[in-house]
Amino acid sequence: MNISNMVSARYVLAGMLFILVISGNAPAGEQRGKAATVTIPPAPEMYSGEPRSLTPSHCGVCHPAMYHAVKENGGRHRFDCQKCHDIPKSHSSGNVTGNAHKPYCASCHHTPHGQKVIRCAECHANPHTPKKLSAEAPIRKFCFECHGSIRDKLAAFASKHSKIACTTCHTSHGFKPSCFTCHKPHQQGQALSTCVACHPAHMPRQVQYGKDLPSETCGSCHAGVYAVWEKGLGKHKAIACVTCHKNRHRTIPACSDCHGKPHTPVHHERFPRCLTCHINVHDIPANPSKSKRKAPIQEK
Repeated sequence: MNISNMVSARYVLAGMLFILVISGNAPAGEQRGKAATVTIPPAPEMYSGEPRSLTPSHCGVCHPAMYHAVKENGGRHRFDCQKCHDIPKSHSSGNVTGNAHKPYCASCHHTPHGQKVIRCAECHANPHTPKKLSAEAPIRKFCFECHGSIRDKLAAFASKHSKIACTTCHTSHGFKPSCFTCHKPHQQGQALSTCVACHPAHMPRQVQYGKDLPSETCGSCHAGVYAVWEKGLGKHKAIACVTCHKNRHRTIPACSDCHGKPHTPVHHERFPRCLTCHINVHDIPANPSKSKRKAPIQEK
């Protein structure tokens, strides 16, 4: 053996001796390696109770979109998820989406819209939001399958509303548009709620109103009559339009409904028409004999 080989052998032996010394001084646990690389404090109190049944909140941890869809727009479908989904079967089979265990609509709903409308998902695309429907082509065909009374009103009381498609106004299911989208208000500052109080949406020309309707509302259509009434001097100026024209549009009362027969029988026989003397019911002269608005009185 030459000198260089002897030197190399000495270095190797010295290195092995150093390793043996170090390993002999190390703790026994370190010699075997650690049992865990992360230290987590035990919490036995978390196991003090018995397991509870799954709730929708538990399902929502993994299915947040569906959970919030039901929460916000679920309607009558806001009940326990397991009423529709067999959770143990769907998750133990390896199909964690539950697709294999989705129920049929007919399991609970038996043709609620008649025999013609049986493809539920064409309208109710998301069963978690059953009343949130979009006005797509399929639903347009079936409006009157559920809303038959509206069809009857549109047919019986013809108006411009009878000539347009339902989806012109109802751009999505259940959506009710503002009347002011198409119609101007009768007067500035008019509340939207007053529109349908007089004009039912599906028979708008059948005008009805209550006793509190302001005369200004009437004047928006009957501008000429309203101007005469507003400048009038007689007692009719003190009463609202709806006092005489009660409840139903175009109601024209008889003068005798309020006034009876205030003159003598001879007078009423000679002048059977009140306005022969009183000229204009919306502006009855305070003193007809001095009024400049004389009516041509024909003597018998």
